[in-house]
Amino acid sequence: MSDSQVLLSKIAALRQQLEQTQGLSQEEDASVEVLIRRDNGGPLHRLEQHVTAGVHQTNLLDSTLRQLSPDGSVIESSVLPRQLTATARRILEDGRKLLDQLRILADAFDGAPPTDTLADYYRVTAAMAETSLRIIQAFPDAPSAQLRLSQGLEAILGVIAERVDALNAAVVERREEADRVDTLADLLRSLHSGKTVDLQAFVKLAESLVDGVQQAAPLRFLTADAGDPARFAAGHGLTVAAVVARLTHRDPEFRNNRLDPVLAALLHDAGMLSVPASILAQPEPLDDTQRRTVEAHAEIGAEMIMRLLPGAAALAEATAQHHERLDGTGYPAGLRDNQISSLGRLLAVCDVYTALASTRPHRHAFDTRTALTDTLLLAERGLLDRQHAERLLLLSFYPVGSVVELADGAVALVVGNHMRPRDLNSPARPVVALLTDSEGRPLPAPRHVDMAQCEGRSITRTLPPSQRRQLLGKHYPELS
Repeated sequence: MSDSQVLLSKIAALRQQLEQTQGLSQEEDASVEVLIRRDNGGPLHRLEQHVTAGVHQTNLLDSTLRQLSPDGSVIESSVLPRQLTATARRILEDGRKLLDQLRILADAFDGAPPTDTLADYYRVTAAMAETSLRIIQAFPDAPSAQLRLSQGLEAILGVIAERVDALNAAVVERREEADRVDTLADLLRSLHSGKTVDLQAFVKLAESLVDGVQQAAPLRFLTADAGDPARFAAGHGLTVAAVVARLTHRDPEFRNNRLDPVLAALLHDAGMLSVPASILAQPEPLDDTQRRTVEAHAEIGAEMIMRLLPGAAALAEATAQHHERLDGTGYPAGLRDNQISSLGRLLAVCDVYTALASTRPHRHAFDTRTALTDTLLLAERGLLDRQHAERLLLLSFYPVGSVVELADGAVALVVGNHMRPRDLNSPARPVVALLTDSEGRPLPAPRHVDMAQCEGRSITRTLPPSQRRQLLGKHYPELS
């Protein structure tokens, strides 16, 4: 046996004794030092260099760990074990990366209101990550014990990583939604101030909404602050445009100009910027003067579009007509029947439906089923175009993305509906993902049910935001 093999066998024996006793005696330490000095430059010396490098890396991670709390506080605890296994060191590094991601997300929840369940989800996730890293500080020195603990801790970090991914996705969606509102509000402000605006800026927004339909994005009813007319008009315009995009997605009437209806919806409330915020935000009924001020927005918006958006005459016409009614009772011109363009009729239907299903200063949002039914009744009475109103059945009574309560008390998310126009049964029976049982307890995993094929189960209502937060906030904050 060569000298190097003898030395390696001796160091292996010493390391084995270290694992069994959780430390070398002073005499053994001295023996190792003698062996290392005699083997200067040999395999034992190189092994010692690796050990030293590992200890140095552990010390660096120990010092880094003390600065990892997402809220900026210092983790005050005992130092790490004298030596971490490679698995424990990797887990520590993974935890550090998760905390780095959480620190980046912190700004998204700065100043969040108490009702923001996503912010609560963030805080709990950050606490879980910090607690996991504190556990590593309490690891015993024995490698075998570290390996057992690492298995459990790695599983915990996997759950935290899933929560961080969910937070990232929800924050991205929130920012995209907020950016759309901001973008449209700025464009409407430019029109209101008399600036010529490139129609392509609106086209880009319209294309993003059409893309959302192609990706089966959920329909969201945006609520904007009525105290800011531009944001109020933008939030409503974007929601109406999202509804229009879904109704015209596969309609042959709009096959050659799919963007025009969506553009008209984005622009239809441009004249609302001429209405004082005090009137828009007023919870009491409007008097005659205030009502006339509000009603003037259709004509004002159409005039702005004609003057400042070259080539948008059809959009201006639809904007002027979106409050006209087939029986002549609408405004501003009291047009009747075929005097109203097809695009103007479609816009009127989607505007009414969206307004009913959205929160307003003077009332809460109606259930989507009630909003659709009331819109169909207006069409039945001859105020709205019946053919366009029946297109709303394509959304079902509960559009994709709605959180609903079943007759047995279970809570579900609508994930699909049956595309059967003029069928009054299928809109009430979409495809859902059950999230809780009948007692409100979260299911281990969502369970999909096609209500059209399910006997004995039915949907009773759409859950309002307050109840969504209460029932789903801890498990599905993005839905609450």
